[in-house]
Amino acid sequence: MIIIKFGGTSVQNEEAIGRVISIVSGRLKEKPLVVVSALAKVTRLLCMLAEEAEAQHEDGVKDLLRQLRERHFNLAKNLLADNQRLLENCLEDVERLISDLETFVSGVCLIGELSPRSEARIISTGELLSSTIIAYAFNANGISCHWIDARRMITTDDNYLYARPDLDVTEANVKRIVGLESRGTDVILTQGFVASTDKGVTSVLGFEGSDYSAAIFGMALDAARVEIWTDVDGIRTADPRVVSNTGKIDVVSYEEAAEMAAMGARVLHPLTIEPARKKNIPIKVLNSTNPSCEGTLVVRGDQAPDGPKSIAFRDNILFVKIESSKLEGVTRMLGKVFAELYPRRIPVTLSGATESEVCLVIPEEVDGLKEALEAIEKWASVTVFRDKALISVVGRGIVGFEGIGDKVISVSGKVHIAAMSANMMSESFVIDHEKLQATLDSLHEYIFNK
Repeated sequence: MIIIKFGGTSVQNEEAIGRVISIVSGRLKEKPLVVVSALAKVTRLLCMLAEEAEAQHEDGVKDLLRQLRERHFNLAKNLLADNQRLLENCLEDVERLISDLETFVSGVCLIGELSPRSEARIISTGELLSSTIIAYAFNANGISCHWIDARRMITTDDNYLYARPDLDVTEANVKRIVGLESRGTDVILTQGFVASTDKGVTSVLGFEGSDYSAAIFGMALDAARVEIWTDVDGIRTADPRVVSNTGKIDVVSYEEAAEMAAMGARVLHPLTIEPARKKNIPIKVLNSTNPSCEGTLVVRGDQAPDGPKSIAFRDNILFVKIESSKLEGVTRMLGKVFAELYPRRIPVTLSGATESEVCLVIPEEVDGLKEALEAIEKWASVTVFRDKALISVVGRGIVGFEGIGDKVISVSGKVHIAAMSANMMSESFVIDHEKLQATLDSLHEYIFNK
């Protein structure tokens, strides 16, 4: 069995879904389980819907629901125009999902309160809608497809918007349900991103979490490989939307891919790697608009070459400097700082410490950060610098590649902190945001095109 995951741009319209059906049809002998995201930009629309409901903007809620209904109805009609019976059934299923959402959102709008649990319920609807329509499209094209609700399979904790799966329970669920329901079908189709708690309440795996779902299904089913289909030719040496003349990486290790994701690269969800690495399942990152391209293979470290692989970045980060008037010691400084950050689930991308100072890179403003820093200010001075960016050069054996730091300093003019990751997989620099583009271009040219 193989797992094939398609992201939002790969299922965004009738033409894209036609390519999906063609790709999957060429892999039927490998018993594919297909994982799909919501249609492109639908999750964003659903987030806006949740915000409008919380603000009790009834007209805004109605308009967004209208857009949601029109887009999915039109897509179903285009895909199923030649099969009236399947079209009628599909529209009935889509309408039921949207009507249920409409009822739920009306309740949120009435009380003007949006909990994480309610938001997860709202934004999970995109995957349920897209997967329903795509399942009908497979059947309309003569490919027997069975739709399974991912909420029956992936069991998580109750951190509804960034839920963590119970992998043991999930693995047992997936083996049992897919084993029973795959009989007599060509394709099993389910949703990425969507899950549920052990009490059956809808949860989601964090934004862009469909990759993670695919890896979990792969782990549970001992898949031969996991294919992640996107809109670029595999993993690149930098984000091609920001840096010109990027190259495709042919082979990368699990550890390098995980480091790229953690440092800001947007090809794979940061948690995707671990389930695949656990059972040594290869991951292929492919382009649904260019299926003939070999893409990038993600494998064990001993199967991937050394050297720099990619430049990742995060823009508009928060650079936080915490200074104590006492020589607390590194262990105590870090312990006191993270005692405030960890319970509030504040993400930290990079940290450094001395006897009396801690520097942190926090990727974005998050709930609880203000309170955490206020608590730290009771015993230390806290300075938050905005308009900064983080650049990270990722690759195994990066230590042996000379001149990276000198190049960053020569272009950016000032480096606020430089750090080598503990696993020696990345070298990172915090610079002024206004110097980000020039530094990315110059550093990429120096490493990959010199």
